[in-house]
Amino acid sequence: MSIDTNKKLAGILVPAFALRAAGDLGIGDTRAVKEAIDFCHKYSLGVLQLLPINETGGDNSPYNAISSMALDPALIYISPAAPDMVPGLKEEHWRKLDVSESNAGGGAIDYPAVKSKKNFLLQKAFAQFQLEQVDKYKELKSEFERFQVDNKNWLPDYTVFRTIVARKYGNANWTTWEDDLKNIDSARLLLLHDQQFQQNCNFYTYVQWLAHRQWAEVKAYADERNVQLVGDIPFGVSRYSADVWANRHLFSLEWSGGAPPERFFKADQFTAVWGQNWGIPLYNWQAHEKENYTWWRCRVKQVAKYFHGFRLDHVLGFFRIYAFPWLPEQNDLFTNLSLEQAAQITGGRLPQFMPGSDDEEESALRNCQDGQARLKVILEAAGAAFVVAEDLGVVPAYVRPTLKKLGIPGFAIPIFERDESDRSFVPKEKLPAVSLATYGTHDNDPLASYYEGMLKWWHGEDGHAGWLEIQRLMRFLNLDENHPPETFSNELLYAFFRALLSSPCWLTVLMITDLLGTKQRFNLPGTSNASNWSERLEKSLGEYTRNSQYAEKFNYLCQLIAETKRQPDFIHKSGAAKFPLGKLPSAELPA
Repeated sequence: MSIDTNKKLAGILVPAFALRAAGDLGIGDTRAVKEAIDFCHKYSLGVLQLLPINETGGDNSPYNAISSMALDPALIYISPAAPDMVPGLKEEHWRKLDVSESNAGGGAIDYPAVKSKKNFLLQKAFAQFQLEQVDKYKELKSEFERFQVDNKNWLPDYTVFRTIVARKYGNANWTTWEDDLKNIDSARLLLLHDQQFQQNCNFYTYVQWLAHRQWAEVKAYADERNVQLVGDIPFGVSRYSADVWANRHLFSLEWSGGAPPERFFKADQFTAVWGQNWGIPLYNWQAHEKENYTWWRCRVKQVAKYFHGFRLDHVLGFFRIYAFPWLPEQNDLFTNLSLEQAAQITGGRLPQFMPGSDDEEESALRNCQDGQARLKVILEAAGAAFVVAEDLGVVPAYVRPTLKKLGIPGFAIPIFERDESDRSFVPKEKLPAVSLATYGTHDNDPLASYYEGMLKWWHGEDGHAGWLEIQRLMRFLNLDENHPPETFSNELLYAFFRALLSSPCWLTVLMITDLLGTKQRFNLPGTSNASNWSERLEKSLGEYTRNSQYAEKFNYLCQLIAETKRQPDFIHKSGAAKFPLGKLPSAELPA
């Protein structure tokens, strides 16, 4: 879908898992997303952007999911207040489960507890669903069968993989499995007559059907509330995913995809020296092309079912990818080594752009042509959904002209956009109109932390340089450069709001933490531990609206949206299905 820059919008970005709603089971769910939609509607925010909603693995990262197609069961709304949302679930199933601890208001996500409790309830519901014979269940079972037919391109492979993972106590690293299970064809033969295995596959099919029904209903609700949902397609997939396990020919496992060192992103010593090693396998683009990009088309269409548009993560990778000859588990071994020392360990191989760098004109031209061809496939598969390209990092000169040619908006992050001659911020008036403007993605510091760091710089050993930087920021924000705020005040926060929304950029998005003015982070890049991707908002969005400290900020933003003419004025016609057992319960916020 083409972008109309005359119809500007504003939105917020919040991970679904970080939301809160009354009676949730310890994680954000589709019910909480509905409340976020109501929040957007109340304050004239036309866009709600989420992170990927695919099923996560042991590290809980939505960018390292165990399937690029399957939805995360942890985000399914389950409540005794809405039994029809999970067909088969009975009141007695709840009595067998103590959910009191999960319903506690504070704390981060305890993923093992959340997944265990939801899995217990879903297992009980599935067993009962199979037994039901009344008319309404006959209709539901027909819908269930249609779902399987509609998703036959990926669902059977996923359910086999997911069932094996469950038997391996959550171990998705298929390279450690028995030889007969490492290959999908031999695994199917081995398990063909295992009735319990087939029953487990049916269970995971049922779970995906539930997730599909709820997310389709969320999209229908967003249509009613005049809010556009924006999803996210990670560039890579986990090497320990159903996708790689079942489609080995589409991937190259000898190298590990990532990003080169860059000026602004230095999360740790390894990243500063070598760059980011994500561990993702590379794509065998020739194999994808031979199959007319069937896997990619399926992946894009899957996201477009639930979102009006999506962010295409690391679009640079469609042109060329920075690759490491070792896995992230070995990063520590290389952190303090020179290039020569690293080459001795790897047999002469060093991190490099693949299939080729942009240093040679011929190679750069080939990269540009390949990327353009692949992005055309993405656009074609997206249909009515719009695409926004995350074009950040070390960006080749040909990328943004190519995106402009294809009509794909890129990203504009004002605090990174500089005039290299004097390090001044590029005036907001000069930011590109066909772009998504934001102060940061899930990977960046919140504004409150960013300004706190500048204050420390100003009052530290290198104080003069810090003072000059704060003056540059004040000029960008149109504040008194000689009297900058000594704290992260509301005055400063509102200046950030004004600068962003008064830009010519088609879409402006605030991280929910930047709207709240807090320093909370949902992800710290370069880390992999239980605390990452587990932070939740301290309150539900409804509770925030009833708190005068935050309501003032929301009301100011709403007023600013009107002044900058960013109110949503479109009417959706997605044709989302209405389900026979009713909608997700209303989450409407108070007027």
